[in-house]
Amino acid sequence: NLGRLTRTSAFVFSLTIMFKNYLKVAIRNIARYKFYSAINILGMTIGLTACLLIILYIADELSYDKFNRNADRIYQVGLHAKIGGHEVSVANTCPPMGPALVAEIPEVEAATRIFPYYGEPAIKYGQKAFAESKVFFADSNFFQFFDYKLLEGDARSVLKEPNTIVLTRELATKYFGNEGALGKLVTVDNKNQTYKVTGVAENPPTNSHFDFNILISSETGDRAKNPEWINNNMYTYFLLRENAQLNAVHKKFEELVEKYIGPEVEKLMGTTLQQMREQGGLYGYYATKVTDLHLHSRSVNDLEPKGNIMYVYFFAGVGLFILIIACINFMNLSTASAAGRAKEVGLRKTLGSLREQMVWQFLAEATIYSLIAVCISLMVCYFLLPAFNILSGKELAMVIFTQPSFIAAIIGLIIFVGFVAGSYPAFYLTSFNVVEVLKGKVRAGMKSKGVRSFLVVLQFSISIFLIIFTVVVYQQIKFMQEKNLGIDKENILILKNTYRLDKNKEAFR
Repeated sequence: NLGRLTRTSAFVFSLTIMFKNYLKVAIRNIARYKFYSAINILGMTIGLTACLLIILYIADELSYDKFNRNADRIYQVGLHAKIGGHEVSVANTCPPMGPALVAEIPEVEAATRIFPYYGEPAIKYGQKAFAESKVFFADSNFFQFFDYKLLEGDARSVLKEPNTIVLTRELATKYFGNEGALGKLVTVDNKNQTYKVTGVAENPPTNSHFDFNILISSETGDRAKNPEWINNNMYTYFLLRENAQLNAVHKKFEELVEKYIGPEVEKLMGTTLQQMREQGGLYGYYATKVTDLHLHSRSVNDLEPKGNIMYVYFFAGVGLFILIIACINFMNLSTASAAGRAKEVGLRKTLGSLREQMVWQFLAEATIYSLIAVCISLMVCYFLLPAFNILSGKELAMVIFTQPSFIAAIIGLIIFVGFVAGSYPAFYLTSFNVVEVLKGKVRAGMKSKGVRSFLVVLQFSISIFLIIFTVVVYQQIKFMQEKNLGIDKENILILKNTYRLDKNKEAFR
């Protein structure tokens, strides 16, 4: 055992010395060929910067609603119906759906509902009054069901009583400044109905399918108590029990339709559910996992504008293409400067260096280039991020790169780019014949001309494709912006909340 340990220690020590020497030689070569190194680093930096920004965008798109600790078990109920030849899938369901899920489906652990406040109500406190958007009613278990952070108040009781309200941190500061918000009374809309502030929530994360400014207890008013099953104006979510099967829930949905929808359809339309189906009609429910709502939801009338998984695939492809261009650029520059490195290779082979050792040397050199380029790219991303946020409509931050998963991804990217970019030069430069190199005749031991030609053609093909695609997209956007719609857009106004005019609408007109 002692002998085995000694041999292992010796191997590790020799490996450390070898990599240390690789690193020294790589740094010396980079410093020696300054102009060539600068071009290589610049090309890699541009490619990696674009790639890192695209990675930020894709990571944000794929992270929606994953901040919920039970995200893998939370589902939104949707309605799929076909009546009178019109087929639609919507994210809205009826008020009784939430309670029925818990009471009649054993696989459902909990359920909660939210529904929008019609219009943009005026919130008043003292002399301050503002029309607020993104105002919703929510069930009392909202903050226990979802993991939206509550800064003030008890998650179990903030929305339990009628006429209670929860504000986001931004709105609480807007109305109350540095004063404590709990217990404050505000009035909502022109009805001058008083609400008590029972909680302050952190502003919802940007990677959430649901964004709110104000939550009002669903116990306020009778809307949540409406017993009609064909009155779809709410968003219903349920928590699937651990180890339960979603298929079992879908089967129970069919039972709910037969039990509750059937009688109401017969009462409203004078026909049975079976007769409606025979005439081509449909009426049923389906569940969508909360983490799929942003990119994979088939529903319309969602709470927030959806993303598109095809955009994610497309941008991932663009990022990969740009990375390939950067790697090919490095390969071509490396092989083009082969004559300058030929004597070095020949001399090292003469002195006893093995080809495998020199291959690792060149791969280490390419990885050093990759490391330098990534470090510069991160700094460039820091300065470009505000402009990129405007372009992408997101609120991305560099803090995401401090997460362990991203640190691991960046390390993997450095190694990947280093090995891909350095692989061909490493095998090409080490293929020179020693005798011919020392005689001054540089000739590769492999057919490099065809490979280099292929790489150049591939690089230009990808570049031309991306340029053409960019031009086409730009022309399409310009067309949409400048197309004559037949109206003077400069003199068209959209007025919100005109219901407040009541009897004064004609006078206002």
